[in-house]
Amino acid sequence: MAEDRTYEGILARCLAEAPADVDTREESIFRDAVTPTARRHAEFYAVLESAFDLVFLTTAPDEYLDRGGKEHNITRRPATVAVYKYDWNGDAAPPIGSRFFANNIFFALRQSSLGELHLEAEVPGIGGNNIVPGTLAVPVENISGLAASAVGVLVTPGTDAENDDSYRARIFEKIAGPSQNGTRQHYKTWCEEVPGVGRARIIPLFGGANTVAGIIIGADGLPAVKSVLDSVQEKIDPMTLGITIDFGGVKVPVGDGLGDGTANIGAHFAAIPPSALTINVKFNAELEAGIATEEIKTSAGIAFKEHLKDLALKTPENQAIIVRMSAISAILYTLPGLLDYNGLTLNGEASNIELSGMQVAVLGEVVVNAVI
Repeated sequence: MAEDRTYEGILARCLAEAPADVDTREESIFRDAVTPTARRHAEFYAVLESAFDLVFLTTAPDEYLDRGGKEHNITRRPATVAVYKYDWNGDAAPPIGSRFFANNIFFALRQSSLGELHLEAEVPGIGGNNIVPGTLAVPVENISGLAASAVGVLVTPGTDAENDDSYRARIFEKIAGPSQNGTRQHYKTWCEEVPGVGRARIIPLFGGANTVAGIIIGADGLPAVKSVLDSVQEKIDPMTLGITIDFGGVKVPVGDGLGDGTANIGAHFAAIPPSALTINVKFNAELEAGIATEEIKTSAGIAFKEHLKDLALKTPENQAIIVRMSAISAILYTLPGLLDYNGLTLNGEASNIELSGMQVAVLGEVVVNAVI
């Protein structure tokens, strides 16, 4: 819109409109007079251009994208905290709300609806997800009678706030619709509104008439954990009656279909995690001098996990998730310290791996054989 409204362009037009007998050279009175005006007009057009970027969903960032999303009744998924089981020993359990410190992270003691003691990170985000069970949980204040205190297994992983790309994609999915009256898109929107959900694949009529399954992928690209599945189920179609439906020879619990959630009356919904298909990667590596195979294995593992996460969360709905040899090869060529490679295999075969709609790929073993 304002590509030609630069300072230089505006100044040139001003000078071109000067009378023929007026001096417009550097440091002339006319040039000095119009220069501030040209600069101010250029600043105005720059601000105007930015303003247009802020009001359209395709370009709006941050809080401006939030405003656009709310117009379509979609909000950004907030960051959530990591929650661990709490292992302790002593005369009595510490008081609820007690604070603990582990791996440079502060936790507060909470009690779940089932009466279990949990350690809840005080700061949301993925930074609290990597504590090894058994790590000492140090009380911030002295707790009388507490003999042992440790972090247990991870119950609910923490998540970062939804980024602009993911949020924008959900807004456009709803706009593309239809997303009302219990359509497939409507169920997808409901599922993906729940914090901790990264992607939902909807299977209509999965167990017969009036049944809907949501294959729930976590924000980390892995099968969603139970607490996230429970939140999705409770939101859409609570389970209280113990109803099950046969799905491929397996009895799957489904909601009551009473309309106590967002789903229509009579629709039985089930939030199901995808099954994890382990992907083992093996290759021979020619390394730079001084580079150890363990370094390549670590960096390759990080890159592979990120790629598999992107496949799970970003593959279009109408396409199968495929772990491609070419994509893994491209990643290998970006690794610092790796000069060349050969003998690449995925799960022992030099071929792509296609997943079903009920699966996500999870990185297994990375084997690097150094070539001398």
